[in-house]
Amino acid sequence: MNTVIASKPKHKRYSNGLRRIPRPRWWTRRVELSVMWLVFLATHVFYAWQATWHPSGPFNDVTIVYRGWIDQAVAGDIPGIHSDYVYPVVSLIPMWLADLFGGRGGYMYAWMGIVIALDSLALWWLTRNPHGALAGPRRLAAWWWTIFLLLLGTIAFGRIDAITVPIAIIALSLVMTRPAVAGALMTLGAWTKVWPAALFASAFVAIRRRWMLVLGAIVVCVSVMVGVVAIGGFDAIPHALSFVSGQGDRGLQVESTAASFFLMLHALGLVYYKNEFSQEILTQEIEGPGTQLVGDLLTPLMFVMMIVLMGLAMLAKKQGMGIATRLPALTLGAVATFIVVNKVGSPQFITWLAPVIIFGLVWDGRRFLPLAIVALSISLLTQLVYPWYYWQIVDGMKAGAFTLLVRNLLVAGLMVWSLVHLARGAFAKRNR
Repeated sequence: MNTVIASKPKHKRYSNGLRRIPRPRWWTRRVELSVMWLVFLATHVFYAWQATWHPSGPFNDVTIVYRGWIDQAVAGDIPGIHSDYVYPVVSLIPMWLADLFGGRGGYMYAWMGIVIALDSLALWWLTRNPHGALAGPRRLAAWWWTIFLLLLGTIAFGRIDAITVPIAIIALSLVMTRPAVAGALMTLGAWTKVWPAALFASAFVAIRRRWMLVLGAIVVCVSVMVGVVAIGGFDAIPHALSFVSGQGDRGLQVESTAASFFLMLHALGLVYYKNEFSQEILTQEIEGPGTQLVGDLLTPLMFVMMIVLMGLAMLAKKQGMGIATRLPALTLGAVATFIVVNKVGSPQFITWLAPVIIFGLVWDGRRFLPLAIVALSISLLTQLVYPWYYWQIVDGMKAGAFTLLVRNLLVAGLMVWSLVHLARGAFAKRNR
């Protein structure tokens, strides 16, 4: 008599390589989404409340700096139109909307309302189709983003970067199917805060319909410049572009990756460095032996790194690496490079990781799941860096300096992984 041995049922996998885990009967999609939305909105409300009492003033940029720019604009001197401006000019729109809806007394709450609205739009976008081919990976990515925000804290909401992140999430979700819309959204994001330009450059070298991407970008750029000229005349164009050259005079910011090594040497008592507050750009900069040289080298090095990444991606394409593997790695590498090889290292830069990790989880989940876990660690360490340990970092104390160093090394690890992954694809035949 033959004995039939029943094998254990194998979990099916999604198209992105992630294992499909059976859900308990009570954990329906409706229950899951309800819990997700509850945690997501509660996270926003909690950190908005925390910002009202935390001694570091996590929303000071919003209530003092942004509010001040709007007051300046109301007085007739619009930053980016009548005078030079540190950000791209579209960033004034959410600042103005916060004033429109909140006035002086409720400015912070109106700002947070705008952030909640945009983040909610992006979360709905990720989870809107419960039965599609990528519905499972999209829900996982939505959960990841919710946890990421919870771990990251107030810095995820109290800067202009918070406006660009949901725009970038939607843009990346459309890059494969609606490149013109994706290009328009990435360009809109870049006219708000420069970093989405890294996403645009990555998509341009990776997708076939790149000229549709460019078409969307042209429409947005023309619209912005028409608005600039309509308000300030042709004399306003240099002011609208002043954010490009304005970054060159910056010193080495204390939270930047390069500065964290100098800061650690100072904390250990090996070399003396001092932190100075720059009144021009409102940030802490580190000064001491080697800092000026390193700061001067970082900007050209960033361009070199970006060229290397783009070149590896193009070679990987010729060697047959699929776009679902290639583009997520390239976007991660480009954004991580913008963070690591940068004389500025503000804690809100970590929010830039969210769109590219979400994109990677949806399209290449098996490879990106460990990276997503690393990114969660980065977000938690960033909340320690700011606001909790910030003054320990400024004062060069060991706990703050070490936390910053570990955080920055983890971000650098994401950049290195992208380089290695693309290099393997680019030189696959040589290694056989």
